[in-house]
Amino acid sequence: METSKKGNLIFVGPLPPPVLGESIALQSLYGTEKLHQRFNVKKINLSRKNFENPGGISPEKLFTDSAAIIRSLMLSVALKKPVLYISISQTKLGLLRDCVIIRICKSVGRGKAVTHLHGNNLGPTIEATSGFLNKFIRNTLKKVDVGIVLGEKLAGNYKGLVDRVEVVSNGIPESFIRKGEINRKREKEPVSILYLSNLMAEKGYIELVKATTLLVKEGHNIKLNLVGGIQNEAEFLRVKEFIKENEVEENIEYHGLKQGEAKKQVFLEADLMALPTKYKVEGQPMSIIEGMAAGLPIISSDRGIIAELIQDCGVLIEPTVEDIKSAIQRLAENDEERLRLGEMSRNIYEEFYTEDKYTDSLISIFQEPLNSKYGSSGINVIKSSG
Repeated sequence: METSKKGNLIFVGPLPPPVLGESIALQSLYGTEKLHQRFNVKKINLSRKNFENPGGISPEKLFTDSAAIIRSLMLSVALKKPVLYISISQTKLGLLRDCVIIRICKSVGRGKAVTHLHGNNLGPTIEATSGFLNKFIRNTLKKVDVGIVLGEKLAGNYKGLVDRVEVVSNGIPESFIRKGEINRKREKEPVSILYLSNLMAEKGYIELVKATTLLVKEGHNIKLNLVGGIQNEAEFLRVKEFIKENEVEENIEYHGLKQGEAKKQVFLEADLMALPTKYKVEGQPMSIIEGMAAGLPIISSDRGIIAELIQDCGVLIEPTVEDIKSAIQRLAENDEERLRLGEMSRNIYEEFYTEDKYTDSLISIFQEPLNSKYGSSGINVIKSSG
């Protein structure tokens, strides 16, 4: 039986800016009214400016991490049996900080610890440590009450450490794009491809540019729109020069960052979405879920749980120029297939990946110490991929 008692929640993780998949997901949860109705929420913002080298040491990082540890100690003393919710780091230094925070909240606050993994590199990071550090991390994670992953495939990151693992998929608001706003049956050319992510080599945008260039030179009427922040200026200038040398400036355009209505519009004007990521810590990209909400067929690679995400509404590729080129050509030339996959995208989004499903699942986990004992161990799939 549910109680009206309001609990205490220590919320730890990076919030925007910068705009990243992890920070967007955390802001979505932190911003929901229901969370604050159920809990007295105290946040510790771990936002960082430099995410090209997330494991690097800097005076700013040392100060931020030290301040986070001190604040977690103060909150653990002040609050009665708080639930610690922490978006766990996938770098050695970040993981060390998180483990210190977990130990403080468990020993001083005597509450529950819930860790949320927004990627697929926790296991390898732990394996890369040794000696006392490895023992400290492993023993700390064994104190965690619930480990959360984005998909069942990622549960192995907690193997042998956390007894109870829950699967909670990311979600975005249904108000982002309403179903009635989608119009995919219009007759138009060129076929518009959307890339929406930070422009970094690991996300595959360079291969995408080269694949699009080859298709244009072969006579295909397509347009690639690049949307996102530039992470390496020198790299981007080389790509820009490549576009100019191949005389495809009209077919490949960079639009910068887009937010709000402007971001919504680039999705509504696209015919398909491509994210040929090679990012080693990829989890479940928020931009792909946004593309699904917009009714777009998705071209992406088998990283994190992307394969599970797009298995019925996209084309899975290796992030090579030839594979990307082949997938784009297939969808650009087949209107019926493109429309079918786009319709599947929207249906799958509505069934599994709305913001309400995401936040309700997490709040339900946080609420358990106030209502009843924790459930059985093992993987509990909150979201089935259909």
